Amino acid sequence: MTPADNVSSDSELAVGQDGRASALWWRLVSGNNAWLFGAAILIGAVTALANVAFHWAIDGAHDLFWNQLGSGLGIGGRDVGDSVLDGLGSLPQRWWLVPIVPMAGMFLLVILDRWFPGEVQGYGLPNFLEKVNIKGGYIRRRWITLKTLSSAITLGSGMSAGIEGPIAQIGGSIGSTVSRAIRPSAERLRVLIACGSAAAIAATFSSPIAGVFFAQEIVLLGEFQSQAFALIVLASGASTVVSQYMRADHQVLHAPSFDYPINHELLFYVLLGLMCGLLAVFYIKSFYGIRDWFQRSRLPRSVTPILGGLIVGVSLIFFPQVSASGYATMNEVFAGGLSVGLLLSLVLVKIAMTGVTLGCGGSGGVFAPAMFIGAVFGGGFASLVNMLIPGALGASGSFGLIGMGAFLAASTHAPMTAIFLLWEMTRDYNVVLPIMITAITATLVARRLMTDSIDSYDLSRRGLDIHAGAEANLLRGLYVRGLVSRDFQQIPESMAVTDFVRYVTNSHHVYFPVVNRDNELTGIISIQDLKTVLLHRDAWPFLIVGELAETDVLTVSASDNLYDAMQLITARGLEQVPVVDESDPKRVIGMLKRADLQNFYQKRLLARELHG
Repeated sequence: MTPADNVSSDSELAVGQDGRASALWWRLVSGNNAWLFGAAILIGAVTALANVAFHWAIDGAHDLFWNQLGSGLGIGGRDVGDSVLDGLGSLPQRWWLVPIVPMAGMFLLVILDRWFPGEVQGYGLPNFLEKVNIKGGYIRRRWITLKTLSSAITLGSGMSAGIEGPIAQIGGSIGSTVSRAIRPSAERLRVLIACGSAAAIAATFSSPIAGVFFAQEIVLLGEFQSQAFALIVLASGASTVVSQYMRADHQVLHAPSFDYPINHELLFYVLLGLMCGLLAVFYIKSFYGIRDWFQRSRLPRSVTPILGGLIVGVSLIFFPQVSASGYATMNEVFAGGLSVGLLLSLVLVKIAMTGVTLGCGGSGGVFAPAMFIGAVFGGGFASLVNMLIPGALGASGSFGLIGMGAFLAASTHAPMTAIFLLWEMTRDYNVVLPIMITAITATLVARRLMTDSIDSYDLSRRGLDIHAGAEANLLRGLYVRGLVSRDFQQIPESMAVTDFVRYVTNSHHVYFPVVNRDNELTGIISIQDLKTVLLHRDAWPFLIVGELAETDVLTVSASDNLYDAMQLITARGLEQVPVVDESDPKRVIGMLKRADLQNFYQKRLLARELHG
């Protein structure tokens, strides 16, 4: 053997040993639940660090746009994001230049979108939920960077959106990235992604329980499994600990303690819940209506975001409170420092500007805007009632706080998230009863009027039922034409039963479409149908197939999706159904077999487990 042969043999041995070691590692980590708990804690800790970096990026963008660019434009470095003005307030010296700042931010976002088309603009949480619950949970690593940059530009330049949606997606991306080291099953991958989202919300509000319920109600669509719940709790708790250690003073909302008397005010909380439910439906419809308007416009794709920046910029001249997430304004509402006119005006302005921001192509979320709208509406509601009936209610700030949670619950259909968020923010047990009453009432009203939340509405409009699961939606995207069997035999309805018996004994088919002289479908007959005449053989020559056939025939067409076809077949307990021509529903072109559908479905389930 030559030295070269020795080198080759050694290399192959090393590769083989590495391969066996790698295979052993994957079997160890993927089959051991202990690794999942370690992964959940790691995801929570890393997400907390990402949350800190995300806020640094937003603060840096804010400084760039408003302090540096704003000072250069002569608008005095105006801190629009934190301004809380009663009425129009005092305008900056060169107030007409304010729109340039958000327009500049949108211009940078257009450039970023050119590099990464389709990944940085718009409200991304519905797309995220689709990936997690329908498309197997694969999320690109670069989303961590892209969502940080795009959202920092959008929010830092003063556009009206929230940080929670993007940071939840960033946390989910971290969960997906960490999961690749242990190659979990598709279902476990989904749970670890939810761990990242829960950790993100927990770190943002220092609310670990709210983070857990955000993952359960919104990311996992209300599904509950004990092990999944435990993993999410670990991730959320780890994130809160790391976040508080890194940024001990980062709490964004500061709600004072209020009295919540158990008296006639409870009726007003019910009324507030009813109105928040109605307003939430209006918010969802308006949000997507504005986005549809931008998408239908004939403006170039690169111009639309800049136009949106102009519109939001004009609104910031008169209503600087709607800039970014609006936490400072919410704190002022809790303190009772704004007039009823301004509060109710901000409801409509914030709804409109959030729709413009995310509809034109800005990057952000709707969680904080929903909280803002609920807070100013609740505060305005209480102030208006006290104007009409002096002394009827207590502090308007308490209704602002409860309205914030109720509107959030109604728009996201996540009441438990809202209830625990308020309880963790205030650390006041007395807030639980009014927020329970108001949030549940608001959610029931919103669900009664609109099946979908703001996160699932867009998916439903595209024909995706996110609650049906990945396999059901996969079947909705595939059609009968792909499974139709062309191997079938038609039987004339005039055929004598005697002849039919001889015919079926030599056929491998069990079901037979029955047709008339014009070859039109009139019924269907199976071997099972012969049981009714087996004991009356003398009558066979006098009977024809048309008399035994089932005339109430269920049919499908080639363009029907497989999910609807499966639902029909299962509901009727059928084994096969005729597939008819769309242009001529009486002409049979094939048969759809239940066994083929079930085999296809099982293969898709297996593929999802193997490949995610």
